[in-house]
Amino acid sequence: MSLVRVGDHLEEFQRIALAHHGHRASGTAGHAASLSYVEKELSAAGYLLRRQEFSFLYTETVEERMTLSDGRSPVVTAFGYAPSTPEAGLNAAFLPLDATGCDAADWAGVPAEGRTVVLPAEGCAAAEKERAAADAGAAALLLAGPGPDAPHGWLTDPEAARIPVGGIGADTAADLAAEAAAGRTGQLWLRALTEPRTTENLIATTPSGDPGRTVVAGAHLDSVPDGPGINDNGVAAAVLLEAALDAAPRAADPGRARLRFAFWAAEEFGLLGSAHYLDTLSAPEREATALYLNLEMIGSPNHGLYVLDPGPGDPPSADIAGRLTAAFAGLGETARPFPPDGRSDFAPFLDAGIPTGGLYGGSYEPKTEEQAELWGGTPGVPHDPCYHQPCDDSTGWSRTAAALHGEAFHRVLEHYARHPLAPKDRP
Repeated sequence: MSLVRVGDHLEEFQRIALAHHGHRASGTAGHAASLSYVEKELSAAGYLLRRQEFSFLYTETVEERMTLSDGRSPVVTAFGYAPSTPEAGLNAAFLPLDATGCDAADWAGVPAEGRTVVLPAEGCAAAEKERAAADAGAAALLLAGPGPDAPHGWLTDPEAARIPVGGIGADTAADLAAEAAAGRTGQLWLRALTEPRTTENLIATTPSGDPGRTVVAGAHLDSVPDGPGINDNGVAAAVLLEAALDAAPRAADPGRARLRFAFWAAEEFGLLGSAHYLDTLSAPEREATALYLNLEMIGSPNHGLYVLDPGPGDPPSADIAGRLTAAFAGLGETARPFPPDGRSDFAPFLDAGIPTGGLYGGSYEPKTEEQAELWGGTPGVPHDPCYHQPCDDSTGWSRTAAALHGEAFHRVLEHYARHPLAPKDRP
């Protein structure tokens, strides 16, 4: 894999973002230009190309801010697909809870009526927390991350959402607990533009190879509307593109599987592109899919080396995880597992029963002391301090992380191109 070429692709993604309101979000001209660039590169390499259009509900933050009684304005992020606060803001008392809010018992006797409830972000999906808080009568919900940065996210069912949802950092959560103890209120503005739009996946398939054994690799090409999305997820898309260009000359070699490279759209709006691909895949094509490999945020500046761990109930996916872990070991590195938490495009493939592997470099999670000893970097700082922000640009990605993830991915992709999992090996 040419790291120079990866850098060239990222500079093009950066240029596209700067020319299109600072981002490359699905449903916008920035994403369309990114897709056209990748399409041109793959067309020259001889791939069979297909654009796959679908409709989705676009959402873009219009306002996200908070003011405390003493005039301080802590950072808050608006969660996608949650209802907006009134234009004049929502004034309410804060109610911090130590429980996750995921169980009915967490809400027994809780005086949430008309208040802005503060919960830990961990434990269950944001949509579950929103539903429980709304049932308890809360006026709004703030989800506190484990570190200093405010988490980002979306709700999975826009029509069912009833109250505004935002993200805050751990320090802000402590401040709000003090405000609540003093009986003070705060003003919250979380407003978004939400409207139907269309976007496209780009699917590139080798013209040769065994069509009964298709190895699929993918990465989402879209950014959030808040920034260029170079680490999230331009680095992964650039590495995927380079892998496709590298594999093209060997596509007709005897015994190889058919390779398919997918550049997903609307991942940032709920994994919609990969889900649409699987929803529209014919039964024979689904049966021919030997496995799926996913790349997500593999250039994080305070990076980790994480391999998707499917758990003990999925031996074919465990085989992929083992090979990815061994590939890192062959590079003199130690990988660590990460759980199938549903936060990237591997999730729809796992749900479909397709053997799935994935690599991840980390996002808003603070790096631990043990992780810093293992991989270097700074403990206590997020893996990517610019996650979902305007500073996620072409100056901030880690070439070391991209090279390590890219080489491990390339080795495993080549193995399965020559020795794909057969349908009988699938669950």
